[in-house]
Amino acid sequence: MKYYIPAILWSFVILFLSTKGGINLPASWWDFIALDKVGHLVVYGIFCILLLGAFTRNQTIALEQKGVIIALGVSIIYGIGMEVIQKTFFPGRFFEIPDIIANIIGSILGLYLFKRFIHKNF
Repeated sequence: MKYYIPAILWSFVILFLSTKGGINLPASWWDFIALDKVGHLVVYGIFCILLLGAFTRNQTIALEQKGVIIALGVSIIYGIGMEVIQKTFFPGRFFEIPDIIANIIGSILGLYLFKRFIHKNF
């Protein structure tokens, strides 16, 4: 269980960032959109990496196909859930399909980085 603590803590970071109040917008909407999507990529990439690391260290779920599917599934479903929570419970926050796409791409990127660079060290 201790190997899952970083992923669990990171999920609370995501929850905090997803539900905090409004933010100051930059001068251009394009700057905001680009920065926002990069943030989603990074946050969900890290989340997926932490899940994969927990699976690898804990060895309860092999990092073969099943572990990859579970890590990606949890990361992607959590990302979609955060968008639903924003829309449902937090005024001024919105459900955005581009955010979900960025979350998915970030999760896949996290999987790639983990398998390419990190998994070798476990």
